[in-house]
Amino acid sequence: MTTALVTYKRGAYVDAYGHKHPAKLIKRSAPSKKRKKRKKSTSKGRRWFAPKVRSGWEKGMPAGKRRRLLLKAHKGNLLSAARSKQALANVTQDEETRVLALADARFFFERHKKEEK
Repeated sequence: MTTALVTYKRGAYVDAYGHKHPAKLIKRSAPSKKRKKRKKSTSKGRRWFAPKVRSGWEKGMPAGKRRRLLLKAHKGNLLSAARSKQALANVTQDEETRVLALADARFFFERHKKEEK
């Protein structure tokens, strides 16, 4: 990676102690191109998500069946079902699973909010 020399003019100022600092030309070196982000990797010990409640939820199922299984496994508790799918969405590296789990979590959060009123 190459670095470029950046020059800018800092204006005069008075600091908190009353000292006067004159205007000054500042030279700094800065990276010239963006750094590439490394793909996050999970350690082997933490690779698999272990839910507290097994519901039988699979990403290949239709939405109605997934949600019915979730509610049955969580004994009708909407908030618990939503939180379990949100936890799965937060840890999964599979994009399709993340999207479906978040959709189910949002569905249950909204339904819980409506029933709470």
